[in-house]
Amino acid sequence: MTQAAVSNWGRWGADDRLGALNLITPEVIQKAAGLIKKGKAYSLAVPLERNGHQHVPFHKTWKVTFTSPGPDVSFTEDVLTIDTHSGTHIDSLGHSWAEGQFYNGYSEEQVFNAGVRRIGIDQVKTMVGRGVMLDIPRYRGTEHMGAGEVLTGEEMDAVAASQGVEIQPGDILLFRTGWHTVFYNDYALWSSGVPGPDGSLAPWLKQRDVCAIGADQPTVEVQGAINGYGASMLHRFALRDLGIYLLENMNLEEIARDQVYEFMFVGAPLPLTEASGTPWNPVALV
Repeated sequence: MTQAAVSNWGRWGADDRLGALNLITPEVIQKAAGLIKKGKAYSLAVPLERNGHQHVPFHKTWKVTFTSPGPDVSFTEDVLTIDTHSGTHIDSLGHSWAEGQFYNGYSEEQVFNAGVRRIGIDQVKTMVGRGVMLDIPRYRGTEHMGAGEVLTGEEMDAVAASQGVEIQPGDILLFRTGWHTVFYNDYALWSSGVPGPDGSLAPWLKQRDVCAIGADQPTVEVQGAINGYGASMLHRFALRDLGIYLLENMNLEEIARDQVYEFMFVGAPLPLTEASGTPWNPVALV
């Protein structure tokens, strides 16, 4: 697979720092707003807690609450220590690089001890547009996909057709594997691997021009044992080559239950300066 076959470098200018976020135009947002018919909001985030949905080796969250007693009123506050890729989070374009370069040819020298210059998550002020959710287990008639099982673009096309939705340029594309519920029901299975697409999905993503792709598991892409990274080629092709954002550990159970497959997606990353990603609480509006 050649670089040219999956590249968006230079498409929005030599100095572009937003990647596929450029596909979300004012017209795309206005059209997405028209999807709000019921006035109902769904949180798509998992609980952000010490033993929550987090990549086993190092994506951890620690919180300590302290008090400030007073004669008339007392207060509580929290001290939080967290990996920015814990819980439900968004990867910045500065999260993955290869061959000495990030998205759009930015050098690996952008990385320093306090972050990633020019393509950190602070470049993404908002991600608001049309969301599409593909429910793979419902299409298959199963509870969840299998550990390490590959999801192809062809099957996602079939799921979209069965749900009566069409993937459009600028979409925030989410797919449900059922792995969110596996976390609660069979932690040993959850820890044994991750289902999802692999690097071969890159041309499919480029052809459909999505802004972001997300899943209800910790990596978006397929992995073997969760303690290892495997090839992680989808990270390379999506983030580095196409400028497509990855959204991990999504909670899609409520919208799956209500068969909500098309919605207005609203997400606002924490403005962490030059960070490689951040936890957030995206919302689906219908």
